[in-house]
Amino acid sequence: MGLTLLLSAYKLCRLAMSSPEMQTPEAGAEAAAASKVGSPEGWWAEGLGPCQEVSPGMHADIQASLDRILPELHQAISATKQAAGPEQLRQGLAEILALVEEAWVMPAVGREVARALCHAIRLEGALDLLLNLLQSADPETKCEAGKLLEQVLVAENRNRVAQIGLGVILNLAQERENLPLARSTAGILEHMFKHSEETCLQLISDGGLDAILYWCRWSDPVVLRHCATALANCAMYGGQANQRLMVEKRASEWLFPLAFAKDDALLRFQACLAVAVLATNKEVEKEVERSGTLALVEPFVATLDPGRFAHLLLGSADNSQGRTADDLQCLVPLLDSSRLEAQCIAAFYLCVEAAIKARQKNTKIFTEIGAVQSLKRIVCYSSNGTTSTLAKRALSTMGEEVPRRLLPSVPNWKPPEVQKWLQQIGFAQHCPKFLEHQVDGDLLLRLTEEELEVDLGMTSRITRKRFFRELTELKTYANYSTCDRSNLADWLSSVEPKFRQYTYNLVTCSIDRNFLHRVTEQQLEQDCQVSLGFHRVRILNAAREMLHSPLPCSSGKSITEGTDVFISYRRSTGSQLASLLKVHLQLHGFSVFLDVEKLEAGKFEDKLTQSVVNAQNFVLVLSRNALDRCMGDTEKRDWVHKEIVTALSCGKNIIPITDHFEWPDPEQVPEDMRAVLKFNGIKWSHEYQEATLEKLIRFLQGRSSRDSSAGSENSLEGGPMMGPN
Repeated sequence: MGLTLLLSAYKLCRLAMSSPEMQTPEAGAEAAAASKVGSPEGWWAEGLGPCQEVSPGMHADIQASLDRILPELHQAISATKQAAGPEQLRQGLAEILALVEEAWVMPAVGREVARALCHAIRLEGALDLLLNLLQSADPETKCEAGKLLEQVLVAENRNRVAQIGLGVILNLAQERENLPLARSTAGILEHMFKHSEETCLQLISDGGLDAILYWCRWSDPVVLRHCATALANCAMYGGQANQRLMVEKRASEWLFPLAFAKDDALLRFQACLAVAVLATNKEVEKEVERSGTLALVEPFVATLDPGRFAHLLLGSADNSQGRTADDLQCLVPLLDSSRLEAQCIAAFYLCVEAAIKARQKNTKIFTEIGAVQSLKRIVCYSSNGTTSTLAKRALSTMGEEVPRRLLPSVPNWKPPEVQKWLQQIGFAQHCPKFLEHQVDGDLLLRLTEEELEVDLGMTSRITRKRFFRELTELKTYANYSTCDRSNLADWLSSVEPKFRQYTYNLVTCSIDRNFLHRVTEQQLEQDCQVSLGFHRVRILNAAREMLHSPLPCSSGKSITEGTDVFISYRRSTGSQLASLLKVHLQLHGFSVFLDVEKLEAGKFEDKLTQSVVNAQNFVLVLSRNALDRCMGDTEKRDWVHKEIVTALSCGKNIIPITDHFEWPDPEQVPEDMRAVLKFNGIKWSHEYQEATLEKLIRFLQGRSSRDSSAGSENSLEGGPMMGPN
């Protein structure tokens, strides 16, 4: 009877979904949320979107698969409920899990079939059984139940867990040292962070986020990927209040080692997405910038190929259904953000999605969510090559016209440039009037509504509003460097990005940053055409505060001023530990320099050497084979070799930290760096990171690492050698 009801319900569901007049906005939203979870081709928290309209042939394939699998599922659920002991219980859970996993990977119809199985599991009471097992069963059974729960968290099942089982999940998150259970729990949290802002708040308040951040220091790739995706989901769907809580708990710092990982592009992408989203929140933007993680986003995205990455994400072209409209809508604010990192990663994501939707012949979705206009704006105005190229590729794949990039120095435009701009924004019919009056860049930036109506013949009020909307955007992204000597444009943008539109009106009134605090509100309104009173008040308040505040460059340490710690590491084997050390030390108040291939302008070698010279301490990460390339390096071409020699010559406090490192024969070490063997070292323990860190901090807080009494387990002078046993 139960099986018959399930099949009937499924048929009714498919009938309703395939009938446009039967779909309500609420039903569409629910369907959009209920997407695939836990499969190789999952995106962010879960799969690739809602059930799409399917052909009659595919519908028959879905029905045939359900006719075969649902009876097996019903039997497995019954056997699990009636299990006589833990072994039979685990066997039943494993059988259910195998059926669900089989469904997810079915070509073309996998999502439809798997969704039906997930609903059946809930309707037959197996979801509640899993929650009971997770709070009362033995550890091995808990792990099996956790693996299954992670695989079945479609939207309706997340609702059920949020209603009756969130406490169970939070209790699981306290059992942090059990690796198999941690994998499942991190995966469950990954999905639940997408449920709602209220659920995110409860997870953050009651320890769920703390567990994710704790696991960020682990090295297990499965756990780390779940952590990165959980943080991306919380940032994307948690809302601004929860973003603030994330930053307060130092999530942006812990995203650094995830975004810095060298061997997992998907892990890095999720981490970069999370930190880019956090940076769009103006309330926490400065704190996110200080974490250093944002600097990793654009260089990483620039290395990715959208086609290859789509294959990595989707696993199989047969299942490439892509994201839902609701999920894609979340990317549009990133495109419209003033943050380059957010624009870049959103343009890349839409570039991947455009290829998927083009295969489905459903590219109209991008126009419906407003992404096309935002992508065109990026092409026209962005000065970043990576972002602009991705936006062009996305538009081309969508079948949209790709606009030409506009010359950024709008004040210097001649009438022909104004004509091109008018054509590009859809005002070609007004070109003759603008040309007749020889409207150039200067006149365009100072146009008033009266001049537009009377002199240029734009009589429709709605048309004028559309025109000024485009003109405001042009003013916001124009380059004023030829007339803005005090860089007033960037200062206005720092107060509020949209305030950049007022730059030219202020500059043509001979107002610069040093004089702005003397301007009155009346002058701003009448002479500078800042019509909105609230904007005037904010600009004047910020100008007066600037008089009593230090310049932005004085708020932090530059490379010339030096840092507390310089971390030297071998990229191929030591990047994870180096990034972990950076986060740990920053959280303990140390300023840290870690080369992430994004130094300030200037010769790379000079900047890197100067950073070593100006740092107080030199932490040397000795990972597996870290010194191999130093052997025989007589010309000091190897960067680690150069850094060690510079630190020795400057008398830095050198602290070697070993991780699966075997010391070479001292005679084989180049003579100019051999003295590094005489420093006490610390053996890194991933299991006891806090204890290891305490020892490191003792060295950094005034106790020289040459002091063999400092308690190090490695000493080459007056004690056992750090080298081979």
